Amino acid sequence: MKSTIIAIAGVLAATTGCSKQQQDDPDVAAGYRDNNAYEADIVTAEKRKNYKDQGQGIKPETLASIQETIDNVYAKDFETCLEGQMDEQGTRFMRSAFLVEFTIDTTGKASKARVLEIETRKQNAKGSDLGVVDSNGMKDCIQTAIVDWEFDPAPEVNYVHTHKGHVGEAF
Repeated sequence: MKSTIIAIAGVLAATTGCSKQQQDDPDVAAGYRDNNAYEADIVTAEKRKNYKDQGQGIKPETLASIQETIDNVYAKDFETCLEGQMDEQGTRFMRSAFLVEFTIDTTGKASKARVLEIETRKQNAKGSDLGVVDSNGMKDCIQTAIVDWEFDPAPEVNYVHTHKGHVGEAF
């Protein structure tokens, strides 16, 4: 009997002692149903934009091979170019960063090399920057060197490759 009274007291305490849970009022929701404030903010596409044909691409494996060949075989050409620039400036402490674009044809031969951006800087033996130097010699050397490059495997189509490179101290 004692346990029955405790159980009834617990049920009464639970139902009367707790606050009523908040519920959605259907009349409030109905007031917003036809007046959607977000409808004007929604942007939808009415037509697709047509892009100029970008041409055919090359296989990812071929692209990886091109990059690997540049890094492991032809990077020495960039070092040779920088050494020539160092001789011109009379220092052994220089660095250069550049962006070059060139075409690789379906036989693997590179052509039409063009340096898009280049900056060559002189520094002291401790690596402190001493300022920008003229990069024309470096630019010409890079463009001349690339024309002699060959890639195997060759790309499936004529391919314009852009290479971002750097050479020298403090890179």
